Amino acid sequence: MKNKTIKVGFDLDGVLLYNPARILRPIISLMKKKKVILHRDQLEFYVPEPGLGQFFWELLHKSSVWMAPGFEQIEELKRQKLIEPYLITGRFGHLQKDYLKWKEKMRADQLFVKSFMNDNDEQPHLFKERLIKELELDVFIEDNWDIVQYLDQRFSRSINQKKSVKIIWLSNVMDFKINYHAKANSLKQAISLINFKQDKP
Repeated sequence: MKNKTIKVGFDLDGVLLYNPARILRPIISLMKKKKVILHRDQLEFYVPEPGLGQFFWELLHKSSVWMAPGFEQIEELKRQKLIEPYLITGRFGHLQKDYLKWKEKMRADQLFVKSFMNDNDEQPHLFKERLIKELELDVFIEDNWDIVQYLDQRFSRSINQKKSVKIIWLSNVMDFKINYHAKANSLKQAISLINFKQDKP
């Protein structure tokens, strides 16, 4: 019985790229939402308008300063044919220049099977949900708690009997009180939560 090659999606900022500003996630999360209310029916993120809004967003994403420790493990796992890695970022279209810079720096076209950016400014959680379905991913690693909750609900085994997806949350120290079944504090730890012992029939 051969081990199954697992299809894994990786978010960019806060997952593949180390971002010290992740410690401010609870505050940034509130700023990203168009409607800051405690009990809302639908998750909705703020899409910055041209001008100061987009300028602020560009500054915010400049806090992604280097590739996260553990990045090299992705290369090794792909070489061993244990994973098929995919890059999926919810970055909006106006951040394309910085996105392309990072793609080149991490040699994304060689490392990832495919790379996707949210250049049509979809709601990030819906963009990621759509691609997880289209690519038939087995695992997705994400750092935004709101998106993790949404995706975990959408792809939980109780809802998707035939195809569930493991959503791994890369959290930070500010989230120590939040319990989650697949919670990691680093990219290395997140990768260690992937089950490589799934067998092909």
